[in-house]
Amino acid sequence: MIRRALLVATLLGIAAAPPPAAAQADTTPRDTSGARARDTTPPDTIPHYLAAFAPALPAGPLPHGTRYSFDADSLRFSDATTLADLLLHVPGVYIARGGAYGAPEVALYGGRGPPGIEVYWDGVPYLPLGRDSVFLDLARVSLAPLERVDVIVLPATLRVYLTTSRQRSTVPTSSVRIETGDLSVADYRGTFARRWRSGMGVALAADWNAINDDAATSTTAFNSVDLWLKGEYIPGGRLGLSYEVLSSTWDRSARVGVVDRWRFKRQDGLLRLFAGARADGLGPRFEAALLRTSISRDTAILGRSGAMAQVAARQTWRRASLAVTGRFSDFLPRSSVEVDGGWTPVPRLTLAADGRIARYAGRRTGRRAHASAGLSLPLGFSLHGDVASMRDAPAPALATGGTQWALDFSGAVRWESRFGMVEAAGVRRDPYQPLGFPSGLSGRDSINGFGPVPQSRYLQLIASVRPVAGLTLSGWYFDPIRGGGDFEPPRHARFSATFFSRFWRVYKSGVFALRGEFAVESWSRGLGGVHRDTLGNVVQVPLAGATFIENDLQMQIAGVTAFWVVRNSNFFRGSYVHGLSYPRRFQYFGVRWTFTN
Repeated sequence: MIRRALLVATLLGIAAAPPPAAAQADTTPRDTSGARARDTTPPDTIPHYLAAFAPALPAGPLPHGTRYSFDADSLRFSDATTLADLLLHVPGVYIARGGAYGAPEVALYGGRGPPGIEVYWDGVPYLPLGRDSVFLDLARVSLAPLERVDVIVLPATLRVYLTTSRQRSTVPTSSVRIETGDLSVADYRGTFARRWRSGMGVALAADWNAINDDAATSTTAFNSVDLWLKGEYIPGGRLGLSYEVLSSTWDRSARVGVVDRWRFKRQDGLLRLFAGARADGLGPRFEAALLRTSISRDTAILGRSGAMAQVAARQTWRRASLAVTGRFSDFLPRSSVEVDGGWTPVPRLTLAADGRIARYAGRRTGRRAHASAGLSLPLGFSLHGDVASMRDAPAPALATGGTQWALDFSGAVRWESRFGMVEAAGVRRDPYQPLGFPSGLSGRDSINGFGPVPQSRYLQLIASVRPVAGLTLSGWYFDPIRGGGDFEPPRHARFSATFFSRFWRVYKSGVFALRGEFAVESWSRGLGGVHRDTLGNVVQVPLAGATFIENDLQMQIAGVTAFWVVRNSNFFRGSYVHGLSYPRRFQYFGVRWTFTN
């Protein structure tokens, strides 16, 4: 009975079980809770400031009063159109101008001819090449890519250091400049720079200029195109690499008996790198540069190209530095070794020195040395002095001429306060015979050389005062009290009255700025070069006394700046070089925009 009951229960359970379910599609919605949500976080737009190449300047510290610095604002808010215009602010500099814009502008200093001016582009010598490989025409050195200009003053030499734009912020910047004026002068300039947080960066500048012929003066038709491009990678302050290309093309029209036709193109490619132990610049640092230069398109000479290699080792302490630089070049000098350094042993005393040994063609060897010292005294007074010696080639590009010896001294006493500055200096220079003469400045008198310069003594005065807020009165006076040479006229002076204000009480954001300048340059009758004929006869050419007045007015509203410049506003009928006249009341005006987006 029990077994029968279990069997019946089992059969009933099987019968009551539901039939197997048929296969069917899964209609359950897909689980999307694990999907990645869209990132709505806004991008990081906070500006970041990155490391950049340090300015290629001599190892410091340097004594107070031996250097002139022109920063980005000085380049922007001034009437300087060329590098020669900037050097005019240095006492004793004479700018030999062949005419208005487009004509040659050669800076003469110290009665030394070519060795009187040395120019360095990002730390590498910028040598004169082409038809004139002796004198450098500073009007053909573009200011568009530059961020800073430093001038080191020696007793008979100026060393000019040009620093190109160094973008530090990740915020892109750009600018546009448009200019026009008399003689249909035109200038169209554009710049752009950007850095990324990775350290990569790019910068470029383009500058196109033109001017028409002026039959009444020695100014002839001229046009030029300057292009500059730089790429860099600086991941931190201890390592960096950059490459830049600078191209300059220009064409100057001729005038029979006055100016020769001159077409020219120069292209420089510069590769630089540095490696340092610390990001703040202290400690050891290694630098290297490779420059490749080519010239072409000149109908008077054949094109050529060459290279220069430069290596430098630096050691920087908190109060001293030392640098050794070696150069090897296809140009002249063929090779050189330089040593420079500075030291502040006690807070009020600064010492600096530099020296160079160079090898030229024809087994010539040049040597030079320079030492300077500065001492700060109570009540705002200070002293500084220099001594420089040289036995060097008077014109490195010339295979003849041998070497010349000279020993020069300078000393100055300065008083400075927040209201003004006054400095009196004396300079003594040894006899010297400059060689060569700048091409394009011969003029109707066929000036082709400089006369000998005897041992000379000079008086130099510098003053600057701020009588009221925003107004600055400044000037310099340079006079050869004994001796003197060509283009060192007696009583050479420059005075300027400058007003600059942002009117902070009214425009608290600093959106507005106004600048006006009235400048006067004057000199007395002096010597203006010589003419040597094929028979050896020498005729001294005079330099007439002159007075030139310039006016400059600029107004800035936010990123827009309007400017108006008038040269020779006093209608003076004169010239900077005998036989080459300058236009009367030559003016130009324009607008400059700056963008940060």
